[in-house]
Amino acid sequence: MVIVRLLGIVLLLVFLAVFGHEVYGAVTGSGYRLISGGELWFMFDGNSLVGFQALIEKNIAPWLWSDIVLPVLRGPAWAIPLVPAALLLLLVLLARRRHRKIWT
Repeated sequence: MVIVRLLGIVLLLVFLAVFGHEVYGAVTGSGYRLISGGELWFMFDGNSLVGFQALIEKNIAPWLWSDIVLPVLRGPAWAIPLVPAALLLLLVLLARRRHRKIWT
């Protein structure tokens, strides 16, 4: 559970960094600009995004890219790490509560 909690905290920090970047842009006067997950990935390494698309469409299933992965990548970049972070930290919290009930 320590690894799950650590991964949840790291994803939460990624969320805070991306959201903070968007808020900083809004506060400094350049206006609020929503960054999509795909745009952020493309800024870091555009070739890997294209390669990942090809991998999904050719080796797994073409519908997987268009129906699941692409809508996720079009969403806000801060939401992509927030959802798994919340789920992982909730899992840790529930496991900790269950463990305490067993031993008390």
